[in-house]
Amino acid sequence: MKKILFIIPCVPYPLNSGGNQAFFQMVDYIRHKMSVSVLFYAWTIDEAKRVEKLEDLWEDVDFYTFVKETKEEPDSPLVRNPFYYKWLKKLKMSIERKMRRQLLSTSNSTVDLLKDKDFVREKSVLPNSVYKEFDTRYIDYVTKVAHTGFDIIQVEFYELIALGYVLPQNVQTIFVHHELRYIRNENEMNLFQAIRPSDRMNFLVAKDFEWNALQKYKHIIALTEVDRLLLASYLGREDHIYASPAVVKFESNSETEFIPCVHRRFTFVGYGEHFPNLDAVVWLCKEIVPYLRKCNFEFTLQVVGMGYERYSAELRTACPEIELVGFVENLTSFLQGSIALVPIRIGSGMRMKILDMVSSNVPFITTSKGLEGIHFSDGVDCLIADNTVDFADAMIKLSNDLELQKILVHQANDKMKNMYNPQEMLDRRLSVYTSILKDEF
Repeated sequence: MKKILFIIPCVPYPLNSGGNQAFFQMVDYIRHKMSVSVLFYAWTIDEAKRVEKLEDLWEDVDFYTFVKETKEEPDSPLVRNPFYYKWLKKLKMSIERKMRRQLLSTSNSTVDLLKDKDFVREKSVLPNSVYKEFDTRYIDYVTKVAHTGFDIIQVEFYELIALGYVLPQNVQTIFVHHELRYIRNENEMNLFQAIRPSDRMNFLVAKDFEWNALQKYKHIIALTEVDRLLLASYLGREDHIYASPAVVKFESNSETEFIPCVHRRFTFVGYGEHFPNLDAVVWLCKEIVPYLRKCNFEFTLQVVGMGYERYSAELRTACPEIELVGFVENLTSFLQGSIALVPIRIGSGMRMKILDMVSSNVPFITTSKGLEGIHFSDGVDCLIADNTVDFADAMIKLSNDLELQKILVHQANDKMKNMYNPQEMLDRRLSVYTSILKDEF
C-alpha cells in the first residue's frame, strides 16, 4: 500500500468549520486506499490534545504532532541567575501584551472597525505574505518525518508553502493551494482607500515569493477550475496542476423540507477571524444596512460562527438588527426559514458555506467573488450582486418573493446533486494521487 503524508498548520478538530470537515472527509476516505500519516502544527498543548480524538477515530492513521508551546525552552541560554531570568521573561511577556493592547486601541480596535475608512488595510495579509521564518525545531521535525519513506507528501495552506524547500527530492510532493495569496492581495488592495508605492512593492515581492515557492513542488492542487487556470497562467505551464474540490459530506436533504423566509430573516455563516468573513459582515453593517433603512426595510441578521466577540459592541451599535449567534450545533435546522447572505469581496478557492446552504434548502444571495469556482447562475440558482445597492435590492426582492425562493432552492439542489457529489469528488482526488504515483522523477 502506498504511503502518503499530509502536513497541515493546525489540528482540524472539532469539526466546526468547512475546512476541518473537508480535511476529515478526505482522510477518512483515503485511509482505506493508502497508508496515511498526518503531521500537525499545534500552537498550544491544549490544541495538541485534540489529536487524541482523531486517534480514537482513526486507529490505522499515524500521527505526528509538533507543539509550539512547551513548558521549558529546549535551548535555554546559560544565565547567571535562572530564577531572575525566568521572572524577567514573564515581565517581558506581560509588557508585550500590554503594548499589543495599546496598539489595538489605535489601529485594529473595535472602535475603528466601522469608522476607519481604510480598515481593510489595517487587516490586510499583504504585509505578512512574504516568507516568515519558521521555528527551527519545527523545520527539523518536518525534515525528519518527511525522510521516513513516503511515496507522496502533501502540504496544505499558504502558511506552510515554504516547506517545499526542505522536502526530499525522491518523493512526489504536492501543494494544495486553498486560496491563491496573490489574488487575495489584489482583492484587498482594491479595497484600500489609496494604493501606495510600498503596497505595490510588497505585492510584487510577495507574488515572486509565492511563484518561487510553488516551483519546489512537483504537483499543485487547486480547489476550483478557476484557480487551476489562474495558476497555469501564473506559473506558465498547464502540466501537474489539478483541480480537485474540497469535500464536505452533505446529509441527504431528501427529507429536509423547504421553509420559505417569511419574516425577513437573513443569515451569514463564517468564522470571524478569517478576514474575508469579517469584511463581509462589516460591508453589510457599514454600507448595505444603511441603504436598507432608507428603503424602510425592516429585517433581522444572524451571524453564525465564532470570532466576532471583540467587535460585538460596535457591530451592534452600527446594526441593531444584528445577532451574533456564535457556534450552532445543527446548522441545517438553524438556517431553514432564512435567506443566506454571502457578501464576500476577498479571496479565492471554494466557498464551502454555499454548498452548506444549498444542502440546507436555503435560498442565498452572493457576490461574483463568493460564487467563484462554483457553477451557479444569477436568477437561476441564486441571486448575484456586486455592489451595495444591488445587494440590498436583491435582499428586498428575494424576501418579498416566496415563489422565487422556492425556485432557486430547487434549481440549486438539482445542480449540486449533478456537479458536487461528495463521493465523486473523493474519487477524483484519489485519481489525482494515482496519476501522480505513475510519474517518473
